[in-house]
Amino acid sequence: MSATKSKKTPRMLVFDPAGGVSGDMFLGSLFALGVKVAPVQKEVASLPGLEAFRIISGRVKRRGIVAQRARVSCQAKGHSRNLSDILRMIRRSSLIPPVQEMASRTFNLLGGAEGKIHGVPPQKVHFHEVGAVDSIVDIVGAAVALSHLDFPRLYHRPFRLGSGIITIAHGRLPLPAPATLEVLRGRTVTLSGERGEIVTPTGAALLVALAEELPSGLSFTPEKVVYAAGTREGDPGAGMLRVVAAADPSRGREITVIRTTLDDLNPEVYGYVLERLFEEGARDVYLTQVQMKKNRPGVLLTVLCDPDLRERLVSLIFAETTTLGVRITREERTELERWSDRRDTPYGAVEVKCGTWGGGEIKISPEYESCREAARRHGVPLREVYRAVESAIAPGKGGKKGRMSPSRPAKSIGRKKKR
Repeated sequence: MSATKSKKTPRMLVFDPAGGVSGDMFLGSLFALGVKVAPVQKEVASLPGLEAFRIISGRVKRRGIVAQRARVSCQAKGHSRNLSDILRMIRRSSLIPPVQEMASRTFNLLGGAEGKIHGVPPQKVHFHEVGAVDSIVDIVGAAVALSHLDFPRLYHRPFRLGSGIITIAHGRLPLPAPATLEVLRGRTVTLSGERGEIVTPTGAALLVALAEELPSGLSFTPEKVVYAAGTREGDPGAGMLRVVAAADPSRGREITVIRTTLDDLNPEVYGYVLERLFEEGARDVYLTQVQMKKNRPGVLLTVLCDPDLRERLVSLIFAETTTLGVRITREERTELERWSDRRDTPYGAVEVKCGTWGGGEIKISPEYESCREAARRHGVPLREVYRAVESAIAPGKGGKKGRMSPSRPAKSIGRKKKR
């Protein structure tokens, strides 16, 4: 199959909410980075019971800067929903699990904040503005759009909050809105004298749920800068979210290794611990059988992660295992430039992993998850799918072996765990 080399997706995104952030601005920034509107709309529309809607996105100019504007149009009058209703819609949709998890995490954060403010359990929180169609589309659409970017790591700079009065379903309330301030607990904020709502609850929840605060001294290489416009046009300094797509040099050169030995942990717990470590961002986790002191059999737990995740994963290990201590080292790391592609086979298009070093030989190998899905869909042995993919990437099937040019990146089927 003839193809040209794909455009790489960004490894990290740095959100700068100094000019404001809302759900539609967050979503618009991902469109500005190249995500197509139509596929996102199609996937969000899989939410059962969601009113018909349309995502409209285009470029506008704000104070001389070209920015992306996204808004949701819905003819039907949407009704308010409680948190359980929204989580059920997400769970019953056809969205891939990582997207469901990200959207649910954002809504749970909002539900927890609203529940604390109103003194009710989160599941019984009755959303008004956030339960409307546009807010649901903003949040779920953001998770879908991030999947199209292959789930880059997200960071944000400190928030700047406005002042004044806002009118919502509960009446007139002072800014920042109570839900916004509750969501932002633990994050760095600045209370400015600017009048109006600069950060909305939805915008705050998306960044807090999906991004980390940018660590002091973290280095990165800007590769692309985009702007997303909000609804505010008249006030200086507000109404635009800036996002920097970047490469993170530290992720390519250095990795943190966390190790601990265990001889008294219930074997049923290991699988859960591995799942939680991967969910929190570990690049790889594995278990090694070892012989410990007093001739007791034990297990060596090894976790590979980016340096900025060290404390979070160490805390998780202490909370979920019986260990009393861990060993931590930082090691140099070299990796190939990697991307995803697809190859046509008798069982449909199957995803493959491609890698190259210094623009030289390209390595291509089948992606297990995609092969497994094809095998189940066609009712054939997994090894048959592997043979078909290997045949598609062999010499004479689109180029010389190891020198084939990859095509456009395939849509991600989930967050990939990299070693």
